[in-house]
Amino acid sequence: MKDLLDRAMNIGEQMLLSGAEVHRVEDSLYRIMESFGAERTDVFIITSSMIVTVHTKDGDVITQTRRITSAGTDFQKLHKLNDLSRKICYKHMTTDEIDRELENIRTVKSYPFWLEVLSYAIIAGAFTLFFGGTWLDAALSFAIGALARVLILISDRTVKNKIFTNFTASFASAGAAYLLYNYGVIPDVDEIIIGNIMTLIPGIGITNALRDLFTGDSIAGLLRTVESILNALAIAAGYFVLVLVMGDVGVVAAVSVPNEFLQIITGAVGTLGFAFLFNIRGKKLISVAIGGLLSWTLHLLVFHLTGSEVIGYIVSAGAMSVFADIMARVHKSPTTTFTIPTLVPLIPGGSLYKTMRYALTGDTALFFETGLNTLKLAAALALGIILVSVLTKPIMRYLNIKTHRRKMLEKHIGK
Repeated sequence: MKDLLDRAMNIGEQMLLSGAEVHRVEDSLYRIMESFGAERTDVFIITSSMIVTVHTKDGDVITQTRRITSAGTDFQKLHKLNDLSRKICYKHMTTDEIDRELENIRTVKSYPFWLEVLSYAIIAGAFTLFFGGTWLDAALSFAIGALARVLILISDRTVKNKIFTNFTASFASAGAAYLLYNYGVIPDVDEIIIGNIMTLIPGIGITNALRDLFTGDSIAGLLRTVESILNALAIAAGYFVLVLVMGDVGVVAAVSVPNEFLQIITGAVGTLGFAFLFNIRGKKLISVAIGGLLSWTLHLLVFHLTGSEVIGYIVSAGAMSVFADIMARVHKSPTTTFTIPTLVPLIPGGSLYKTMRYALTGDTALFFETGLNTLKLAAALALGIILVSVLTKPIMRYLNIKTHRRKMLEKHIGK
């Protein structure tokens, strides 16, 4: 049992490093230990630490802790780790077999760096169009996005501090846009800056934090909230320092009215760019792109019917949760693989940027208004996900019980 717990902790650690939700890791570790006959398993996990205590049938009590010092997003690795945890439960794999599988998973390759640079560039260009920029803005934003990814790599390999990395990337991206403005290449900097900070802003982090809080994971939710706020402040600080150095352009958040059909297409393209950054592979890429297209389409439809942006966010986020559950079963992958990328078009990047601009120009009333609107939209995303989760959980539990019984029956008949 001690050796098994050690392997389970290895799996949980790798899941957290790959971007898994806290409750998924807790559930995986609990199921692994219970499937091997543990009398009781107590699992406590936050984003930076794991503590697991197992009570055996012999009366022994085993506790292990792990410190998690970094985190990323690798959904291909998470897919394989999730599959391994299921195989351990159903096949009762030996520790040697688990070690071999884990070693294979550790060697899972990411996309090459040139494709990461291209993905950053595509995301920046696509979301510049998404928020109302011109095709020239998009082309320039494409180049700036590629530059930002190179700077992020340099920062990651030297300083290794995410907050500093976001500060540097924000400063460089906004600086490039301001230089283009000062030389008369572009009439405004807003859309280019928004397109580029879409690769940096912690919109997904804020949404996940609120979701953790709504589901009762208070500590994990608070930690994610603090981390997201610090990252957002780092992005704002990079922009703020640039304005102090170069001065403001005199245009306060003059985001253009975008073409809705173009928004739908570029939202899907931007989603696909994030899918490559998250190391999503194979047919799952098609499903993610379709989800990105549907999420914004549904939001626009509900918005035009109700006149409420918040309701549109709630309905679209809920629909994407259902879509993610279906795709997770089709592709036998964690729902996170599809939930997070398909929500990308709904990240309130434009609202966050306006909040920063109004803060720098000293317009307190509009600063609070747009800041509250940003939080309101992030909360709407989380609420849509939670509502669907609460409503569908009994159905999913019933389907899981049926699947478990069928597999156990097949195993018994096989014997």
